[in-house]
Amino acid sequence: MTEYDFNDKTSQDIINAYESERDNGNYAVVINQYKDPATKYAFYVLEQKVQTAESIKLWAFRHLQDLRRSLDDSSDFDYYYNLQRARNIVQFAALCPNPDSGQPTPLALWQLAILCEIEGWRNKQDNTPRFSDVIVSVGRTNGKTYLATILIMYHFLIDIDGLNNQDLAYVATTTSQTDKGWRYIMSTAHMIEATPGFKQLCKSRGLHVVSDKLSDNAENRLLKMSQQSGVFDSFHFTFVVTDEAGSNEMPVMKIADNKSKITTGMTQSAGQIVQISTAYPDSGSYLYKDEQIDIRAMRKDNNRALDDHLLMLWTQDDVKEVHNPELWVKSNPLIDLNEDKKITMTRNLIGKRDSASQDGKLADFENKNLNMWLQTKVNSYLKLKDINDAITNNPPIDIDGAVCYIGIDLSHFSDDSSLAFVFPFVDKEGHKKFYIKQHSFVPTARSQGSIEIKSAQDGINYRNAEKLGNATISKNSYGYVDDDTIYNYLVDFVTRHNLQVKYFLYDAWEASPLVDRLCQYGDSMNWQVMPVRQGTLSLTQPTEYFRKLMNTKRIAFDNDEILKYSLKNAILLNDNHGIKVDKDKATSKIDVVDAVIDAFFRAQYYFSDVNPDSENDNNNPFVNMSAKEQEDYFANYTF
Repeated sequence: MTEYDFNDKTSQDIINAYESERDNGNYAVVINQYKDPATKYAFYVLEQKVQTAESIKLWAFRHLQDLRRSLDDSSDFDYYYNLQRARNIVQFAALCPNPDSGQPTPLALWQLAILCEIEGWRNKQDNTPRFSDVIVSVGRTNGKTYLATILIMYHFLIDIDGLNNQDLAYVATTTSQTDKGWRYIMSTAHMIEATPGFKQLCKSRGLHVVSDKLSDNAENRLLKMSQQSGVFDSFHFTFVVTDEAGSNEMPVMKIADNKSKITTGMTQSAGQIVQISTAYPDSGSYLYKDEQIDIRAMRKDNNRALDDHLLMLWTQDDVKEVHNPELWVKSNPLIDLNEDKKITMTRNLIGKRDSASQDGKLADFENKNLNMWLQTKVNSYLKLKDINDAITNNPPIDIDGAVCYIGIDLSHFSDDSSLAFVFPFVDKEGHKKFYIKQHSFVPTARSQGSIEIKSAQDGINYRNAEKLGNATISKNSYGYVDDDTIYNYLVDFVTRHNLQVKYFLYDAWEASPLVDRLCQYGDSMNWQVMPVRQGTLSLTQPTEYFRKLMNTKRIAFDNDEILKYSLKNAILLNDNHGIKVDKDKATSKIDVVDAVIDAFFRAQYYFSDVNPDSENDNNNPFVNMSAKEQEDYFANYTF
């Protein structure tokens, strides 16, 4: 088979690859053998009979390619597509009542495709489910709750029938969210008990519905649970639905830890976790991170990484599509159910869009109704898309011997201390850009000496960051980062890479022995050492300059969790003198951003003819002071 890598490619490249395979007759057997909804929908998507985003095109191409792999006896592909399993879930869905109407609701092709994809793909070796980790994401009011109910009731009534002591769970973030979804499930269970097709089964199983549990005579249980409780350790679930999995009402690391507990328990049961959600305002959500990981995996069709993960994501390709209602079917596929639904749903969405626009809350509409992860705070410093676009998998330059500007932000209380290294460079097309690296020093003194608690508080996996070389976690028994650790790291990094340091820049009010040592070292190495006042008058220009660079794709940095998280958390603070970055809440981490902005206080002039430190500038009161004299001035400044 031809190997495809869609990284740095467009949706059209996926279509071109499909058409090439189709025209070469490589899907002939698939077309003849598989008539199920998932395969039919995949062909519809790639034949462009329905409008979808790149994420669904990637899923469709993967589905068809995997069917080919499963039929190839010479392939080492571990999975096959079980048509009978697909038929079973489709037939169950046709009988499962919708509590809103009391009758089964006919499902659209894309909804049936979800059910078939989750149930149809199996392991060749033992016929267990292929996908242990599933994410289904679609815009609001597109029938997610009904789909979740069908899946969980199918698994409880049909899939584990004849087994004993099986645990299943419905999980939402908060107790109130869980109550809402659970009422839906209980209503469905009561209706199923009275449905002719299921009445005898329910009676023989001894189905028993109570406020927080659905059970039977074989000690099988469907449990009502919440992320708030966090009590998932002792279970070996066979099937779990997490509803509104992207919610930001709980700390991101808490939800990620809960998921880890659930999936760890599934190693003995070959279970599945199905995460159903729309996008939420906080792109720091673990679900957003998982979606991005799955998309990257699907783009590499030539790689078998994450073959047990499934992502079916209906979203918009670009935020500009908010002005094109004819494209909203990408995130709201229910629009295509029939002509009446298209007219009604489009009209309602346009009304919501226009109302949100008049209220200055268009981003809320894009987030909730178009299923787009955005940084929707009104005063966000950077756009999420600009942050994602700056990430590079390969450093654009070799930093050995490179020109560098260094910024530092030292910790207060539970904050990290951060070093930012800014490298100006010119790319192959002649574009003037900057490459950024950072290193953070993480204290645990305010988190009971536990890096796990610190990670949960900040929403950052610090152990992984340290493993990747982006952080140093405090090692002493007190949980503080000592000055020697920061000093030695900086000296070693500069020496090891033979950096040509132009400027070392720091907070003007950050008087400390460490700053004195670094200033002295900088003087000895002939660096320009400069304090940067932290008011808006001083920081407006570098703050605006860096944002412009991000917006014009002139910044690159590694896939660094700490740097990304800090950039997402940064908001703008305005006063009569200008702007500066701040954080939206006490636990948000923007230490790296502060260090980066300090570095750009002088890096912004690298590609210009302006010399802001010209000794002819008689208006500069510090022009004739050494770095040590400037440091002494600010250290002893009183008013």
